[in-house]
Amino acid sequence: MERNPVKAVQNPGIRSGKSVRGSDLITLKRKYMKKSTPPGRRYALAPSLFKLFVIMKITLFLIVLSVCHVHANVYGQGSITLNLQQTSIDKVLNKIEKAGGFRFLYNYDLKALKTKVNVDVRNSSIRETLDKILSNTDLTYKLLDNNLVAIISQTKEKQEIRITGKVTGPNNDPLFGVSVQVKGTTTGTSTNNAGEFSITAAENATLKFSYIGYSDKEVAVNGQNVVNVELTPSEVPLDQVVVVGYGSQRKKDITGAVSVVKATDFDSRPIVSAAAGLQGQAAGVNVFASSGKPGWGLTVSVRGNTSLTAKNDPLYVVDGVIVNSIDFINPQDIESFSVLKDASSAAIYGASGANGVVLITTKKGTSGKAKITLNAYTGFSKFAKKIDVLNSDQYLTLVKSMGYTDPNNNNTDWQDVAFGTGKEQNIQVAVSGGNAGNRYYISGGYQKQQGVVAPADYDRYSVRANLENKVKDWLNVTTNLTYLRSEFVDITDNAGGARGGTILSTLSSPPTLGIYKPDGTYTSNVNQGSWENPIAMAFGADQKSIDNRVLGNIMADFRIIPGLNFRSNFGIESQSSRWDKFQDPYMTDYGRSVKGVGYSTSTQRFVWLFENTLNYTKNYGDHTLTALVGHTMQESDYKFSSAEGRDFPNASVRTLNAAKIRISLPTTMAQWSKRSYLARLNYSYKDKYLLTTNLRYDGSSRFPKDERWGLFPSVAVAWRISSEDFMASNNLFSDLKLRVGWGKTGNDAIGDYDYYGLFSPDGAGGFTFNNLPKDELTWEKTTQTNVGIDASFLNNRLNVTIDAYIKKTDDLLVAVQPPPSSGFGSQTYNVGAIENKGIEFAVNAVAINSKSLRWNINGNISFNRNKVTSLGAFTTSIPYGAVYERGNAIRAEAGKPLGSFYGYVSEGVDPANGMMKYADLDKSGGLSDGDRTYIGYAQPDFIYGLTNTLSYKAFELNVFFQGIQGNDIFNASRIETEGMYDSKNQSTKVLRRWTAAGQNTDIPRATGGSAGAPAGYSNDYNTFVSSRFIEDGSYLRLKAVTLSYKFGNNLLEKVGISRMNFYVTAQNLFTITNYSGFDPEVSQNSPNGPGMGIDYGTYPQSRSFIFGVRADF
Repeated sequence: MERNPVKAVQNPGIRSGKSVRGSDLITLKRKYMKKSTPPGRRYALAPSLFKLFVIMKITLFLIVLSVCHVHANVYGQGSITLNLQQTSIDKVLNKIEKAGGFRFLYNYDLKALKTKVNVDVRNSSIRETLDKILSNTDLTYKLLDNNLVAIISQTKEKQEIRITGKVTGPNNDPLFGVSVQVKGTTTGTSTNNAGEFSITAAENATLKFSYIGYSDKEVAVNGQNVVNVELTPSEVPLDQVVVVGYGSQRKKDITGAVSVVKATDFDSRPIVSAAAGLQGQAAGVNVFASSGKPGWGLTVSVRGNTSLTAKNDPLYVVDGVIVNSIDFINPQDIESFSVLKDASSAAIYGASGANGVVLITTKKGTSGKAKITLNAYTGFSKFAKKIDVLNSDQYLTLVKSMGYTDPNNNNTDWQDVAFGTGKEQNIQVAVSGGNAGNRYYISGGYQKQQGVVAPADYDRYSVRANLENKVKDWLNVTTNLTYLRSEFVDITDNAGGARGGTILSTLSSPPTLGIYKPDGTYTSNVNQGSWENPIAMAFGADQKSIDNRVLGNIMADFRIIPGLNFRSNFGIESQSSRWDKFQDPYMTDYGRSVKGVGYSTSTQRFVWLFENTLNYTKNYGDHTLTALVGHTMQESDYKFSSAEGRDFPNASVRTLNAAKIRISLPTTMAQWSKRSYLARLNYSYKDKYLLTTNLRYDGSSRFPKDERWGLFPSVAVAWRISSEDFMASNNLFSDLKLRVGWGKTGNDAIGDYDYYGLFSPDGAGGFTFNNLPKDELTWEKTTQTNVGIDASFLNNRLNVTIDAYIKKTDDLLVAVQPPPSSGFGSQTYNVGAIENKGIEFAVNAVAINSKSLRWNINGNISFNRNKVTSLGAFTTSIPYGAVYERGNAIRAEAGKPLGSFYGYVSEGVDPANGMMKYADLDKSGGLSDGDRTYIGYAQPDFIYGLTNTLSYKAFELNVFFQGIQGNDIFNASRIETEGMYDSKNQSTKVLRRWTAAGQNTDIPRATGGSAGAPAGYSNDYNTFVSSRFIEDGSYLRLKAVTLSYKFGNNLLEKVGISRMNFYVTAQNLFTITNYSGFDPEVSQNSPNGPGMGIDYGTYPQSRSFIFGVRADF
């Protein structure tokens, strides 16, 4: 019968001159042989390898026992001869063992073994020898069978035991990756996919359990072999999880500038674009709507604008998949946003992180009983403001004074006709649940937004499935998949010019017109037939765009050994869009002029992403180390085609094959690819001193061979001052942390082939050489330094974050004009620079927290100063912001911010002739280009947001204010409504126009028609780009106010409902502003580009009232 080697050590046969405790023998069985692999490391091997290893050791030990059995109970009484000076005890024992006859068993960690002794024995017995060697130490010995000698400490040791257990969260969900540490030691491990752990510790040790987003928990072992623990989500803001690039961290461990916005911050608002959830919620993040049309996307900028020609939008990452926009994402599927604002946090995304990174995490399932969630609302919307224009009598008086005639006698208020009541509808159903091994979240939604101006309309259908599967204890597979279909009926706005689109047409169309002529066609201005009324603008053409998108990824997480994990992530974004427009040959002037016209465009885009990362986390007592390395690949394929047809026989067949004239328009194909290597290291000592370093090496096909690769590093450190000994008596700060970071990021969002020599068709069968090859074209590079302070007061009830930064972009792509003799137009080169610097404040406070009343306050304010610092040696300025027939209203120049308005300085109306007076800045004696100067700035002084949430028993009131201060708007719409240079209708402001010499007024004379302008003046002289049309665009808006009521559980449970609340929301309830247009949140061009800040007939934001219900079943 085989003997258990452990029991063999415990069997009788002990001979010793000293008494031995039973507990010493039990301790010995775990420490047999010299320095065995520590238990925590032995079990890191795969189970099968570990079992094989143990079997081999047992077999070897049995063989030794068998061989030595013939010598059992035989102990040498002499023959040991040694003469050693200042030699450690363990080396002395090794000498004796090598001499033969004895084998020693001891715990290598015993400190006394390192004691140096002098030994001089001749032909001594083992007892005599060991008595001399071990004298003056706490060591003793035991003589066992088979000439085995156990060396043990006489000091009472804590008995170590093997502890196993499981760590779970709410609903008994197993928690993967929980840190389990023996308090006061370096011994630690982490839980596997099933939440299980195994560790060796003293029987009276204390285990500390830590997990991101959950409160730490300490549990006394008390001799237990099984310790099961349930962790609870932390309500302390600093313990909450923050998603960062390729991972997550506790908020308290963040070293960079990161803002987090949770679904609870915006889920009571009826938002369509996901970006609206960020508006006013994150310091340093400006979210702006260029139009209020249904389904229209929002523009996001983080800490200012960094480019003239490349994109200024942040990088968007949804559940690990990079996308070019988030307008199509259903906001009700979003769990949280994380905005990486500084380079030290965004550098992990390298060449795509110059404008910040927005990470979106969608909702996931939780273990437990299946839950059905319903969110439905309906409501209506209207414009908050009308602009007063002339009625029929006033209009006729004006146009007759200019020599125009108008035989019509209607008195139509086109704003009343065109501006109706919009409708908002939404229904979302989600099913979630699962168990320890599988969790799911499946949702389906439909959202409809009918515009205040018909037929503007937006419909979105969305389906999402998020699945998490524990395939093996060492393998988790996560699948995220969403399909969205959007249908968009547009109306023209932001068109500028005389036609101006539907919105501007409601102001400029003569009130004398009706909607239809006697023959049933649409009316138009009798003095200019192409100027059609706003209903003709809106309904004259049937058009619709349909967008289908699939976004998804599958992630496999492999647990190699405790603390070491490998993740493989493959994601795709597929987009297929189509836009069709048909204008029949009868109803409109334009349609009749071309005998009907049709357009059709098609866009197909497919992007795939493959990422592989290896992550290692280890706790060494007070030291915590996390390391990440990875490789990513991304490729894009883009196709665009368009066609136009004219001369349709009738309005019945609207496809292009019915057109007699077919116009072939350009077809575009483009591809790009990226390859990247990345690494990150996080280090923490006592949660007091924190270090984060990132490194990314990016290669992009958009750049020539020698400039294709770029290195983007970052480093950030943080010091938790509140943990220092000198803060021990501090009663003010719950937490105080200082952060400093520096990093470098890039911007590769340029054309796919900008560095190539390019030819374009010339329309006559040939090609035109229009883009010079650029072998040195490279990334725009942004370096940013950030200093921040995180402070918590009053037991974490008041949290304040302050960040200051300076952000410099070099190698700015600038359009440079070659010598005219070259025959080339402007070419883009890396010659410019832009600087942004600012400071941000964010405050989160629990003002009241009683049993029945809770008041939360969340506010932020951000100051940013933008400046172009260089446009290169050969470019002094670049014009932007074209205004119809008036030139450009914006200029970029070194020393000035982007969005700088450039024009004449208006000095009022000349009483002598009724014409505008402009300042003669160059003293030339007349009006010239030298009189143009900077007349305003579209960049705001600061942006801010303030949210108050009050909960009283079953009621909750949420009030959200948002605003911008110090920005200017160029109100180009006033050129058309106050210009009086043609027969369009005008604002009532022209009732105080100049009509006679000597009259003092702020509105100049009418110059249209036969009235004309005085000699030496053009008819459009009064409407030159000037300070006359610059207005203060500052506003404070009550963005949303929501009142909700939550029903009691006792009542709901009787009908199978676990939670239900009704809510009423008013959005854009009021706006405080001095801006004279419909709405100050408008921009004809991109709000974060160099042409920002122009209003030219923009569809305004609407005021809406929503009634909704949320319920869980």
